[in-house]
Formats: sequence, structure tokens, C-alpha cells
Amino acid sequence: MSEYADININKLSLFWFRNYVDSYIVSLLFSVKNLIITPNYKVDPEDDDSDLYTRYVYKTTVKEAKERLEAQGFSIANFQKVFNENMLQAIDYSAFLCHLGVDFNERDEEIQRRTRKKVTFQKWKNAMHKIVSYQLENGNINEHNSTLPTCITTECDKIIFYSLASSYSDSFYGLNTEFIHIAYIVRLILDCCDSNDEIVLDFSNLGYWDEDCIPQAISATEDVEKTIVLVEGTSDKDILEFAMQKLYPHLSDLFYFMDFEEANGAKRAGGTSFIIANIKTFYFSRLKSKFIAIFDNDAEGYQSQRTLLNEINHWPDNFKILTYPDLPLYRRYPTLAPNGTIMFDNINKKACSIELYLPDSIIKENDEYFPIEWESRKKIKIADKIEEAIYQGVISQKGEIKKKFYTLCKAIEKGENVFLPDEWERMKRLLETIIFAFAKE
Repeated sequence: MSEYADININKLSLFWFRNYVDSYIVSLLFSVKNLIITPNYKVDPEDDDSDLYTRYVYKTTVKEAKERLEAQGFSIANFQKVFNENMLQAIDYSAFLCHLGVDFNERDEEIQRRTRKKVTFQKWKNAMHKIVSYQLENGNINEHNSTLPTCITTECDKIIFYSLASSYSDSFYGLNTEFIHIAYIVRLILDCCDSNDEIVLDFSNLGYWDEDCIPQAISATEDVEKTIVLVEGTSDKDILEFAMQKLYPHLSDLFYFMDFEEANGAKRAGGTSFIIANIKTFYFSRLKSKFIAIFDNDAEGYQSQRTLLNEINHWPDNFKILTYPDLPLYRRYPTLAPNGTIMFDNINKKACSIELYLPDSIIKENDEYFPIEWESRKKIKIADKIEEAIYQGVISQKGEIKKKFYTLCKAIEKGENVFLPDEWERMKRLLETIIFAFAKE
């Protein structure tokens, strides 16, 4: 007798597992932080005499699962591109054409004709929304529950419906996963759900099959592929890791901020030149992992980004060369003129190091922002024979700002201070640049 576990959203069973979970599918949606282990859980919470067991559950929300998929590059925008490139091979018409009684020898030609005439990505999205909404309320469409709902009217509706209702279809929601990655289809399913809906995988019963089933399900989220992020220095790494843990804890396992010091004391140099050298080494090594090189939003960082983009015109899809984002606040920020007076200037691409994305309480004194001090003028090659001259600036009291950050960080970790997400909005924008780098074209 086998044991089963389902990933459920309301009445929809998104995936089901027999005896052992699929680690890849589980880690697509859940992180280790989503694991909830409840000892002495009652089989029937309403019955005081009910038997007790240890309950093992992964639980997240649709919103967080969508973010997790997008952080891995599985966005709707990317899905549309893949769908349009592969739909003639990817769409599983077999169950629908069988229902229509189309002769087997004529199917290939019929599929080509019908796909070109009746299928678009928008129509497919609309069909998925109908079918997923129906399943959320009524349970899964399958060979045992195959009554045609009244909402099924279009060609795309019927392709998906009959593929789900057929026990012989190997596709997932009418799409062949050899051509369309299953994560894209899951991402579209989640788009049809309410953001606050819970996604739950209760795998407690798997323990009745074999003693290693529960440990394997727990370890499914412990070793996921990470995007490697190269930053300019130790403080950048510390700040970004701290903010990621607080603002996006369900995504923190997907990113590795490259170390500057290892356990035995060996150190790696920082700065823009070392980001350039390291990212080029990874590029020429033809590694398949995802890499992000991200520079300060200042003149030096902008120059470094342009250098990489000019030297290598076509970076592979698994590489992103970025700077910290421009922010409206920094279009008019206090700067220190040579005569000591305060002038307001646009410091985007001129002086926005990571400190400028920290909360106001860290970069302000007596309710005034620490001003920018100008250092040098840089000539930046934008394109062939096109240059731009930009002054490089640095925030004053930079050392004091770092001390204030580490003091606040320790106080929050000790529970002596409260982490208030609203105060970290600028850092959230910066993290989004990293997290969703591969979700955009």
C-alpha cells in the first residue's frame, strides 16, 4: 500500500507524490524556511482523545511562490517568449483531436493548421485562468471528473481540458514539458490564484511508507542551485545578506553573495576591478550557473558596467551586468560644493554607493542627510566614439554610517530593536534589482 502527498491550493492538487517527493518540484515553490514541524499534532483537533502524530508541512503563499519562481527566471514575460518560439511542438493536441475523431494520419497537419489559426499566448493565458479557477473551486479535472464545464468554450480551453481529462496524456496542462519548462506552467497557474492563497504540502503520511521518506522530503529544500552575486566589498555583502534575510527570507537560499574572506582567514580583494576580473573569468569558463555582477550606482560603478558591456557585446542569458538602481530621492540630494556650501544635485550614476540605500536613521544626522563630497571626474565610454564625463562622489561620514549599520543590525538580531520594513524601502528596491534580474528580458 503506497502513501501519497499533494501540493494543494484550495481544492486544486497542483502536484501529487507517491512515497517520495520530487525534490526539484518542492524546491521550486518552497524554501527550508517554509517547513513547519509540529510534534503531538492531533489527527482530529476537535477530539480530545484523538491520536497524536508529528506533522510535517511545507506552507507558503501564492505571492511568495510567484516571487520564488521569478527569482529563478520563470516569469510570465519569459514564458511568453518560450511559448511563442515552441508552441507548434509544445502544445498537446492529441486528446482533443481524439475527442473530435480526427484520423491519426491527418493529425500533424491538423495540429499545424489549428495552432496557427486559433492559438496565441493571450488566448492560452485566458484558457488557463478559466480552468484553474474552476479547479480551485471544484477540484482537479481528470478521467474520473471529466464533465465538461460550461466555461469551456474556446480552442485553447478544450486543448487543456481534454489533456487533463485523458489518462493517456503525458503533458502538463496541455503543454509538453520537453519544450516548455514545467516551472513556467506552474508560474501561470499561480497567476490564476489569489495572492494570499496558501500553498500546502503535508507530507506527514510518507513516513508510513519508509523511514527515509520524511528526511528526504526535509532535505528537498536544503540544497538548491544558487545565483552567484558579485559585489564591490565586504560591507555590500553584509548589508545585502542582512536585508535579504529580513525582506525576502523565502528567497535568501537562492542567492550566494560571493565571500571576501573564508573560514581559514584567506581574503579576496574587493572593488570594481575585481568584479570585472571575476565575472570575465566565469564568462570564459562557460559555466552554466547564473551570475550577477552588480556595481555601485556611482561614476566608477557606471564606468565598470559600461566597460563589461563594451568588451563583451553579447553576454549569455545566465549573466547580468547591473548597477544599483536610480531612485527619485537622489535626483535632488545635498552635495558639498568646493566652497563648503550645500548644493542639491542629481547623484544617480554619480555617488550612490550602497550606504545611500540604507534607512534614513543611518544616513541622516540631526534630520539632515549626510552630504555628498565630490572626488574626481571620470570619462565613461558609452559606445563607440561616444563618451560621457561624470563626477565621482562619496557620501560623507561613510565610516560612521557603516558603524551605525552594524550597531543597528546587532540590536535587531538581539531583539533590542525592531526591524521595520517600511524604513528599508530603498534597500528593497535594490534587492529587487538583484532578485528579479532574470525575470526580465
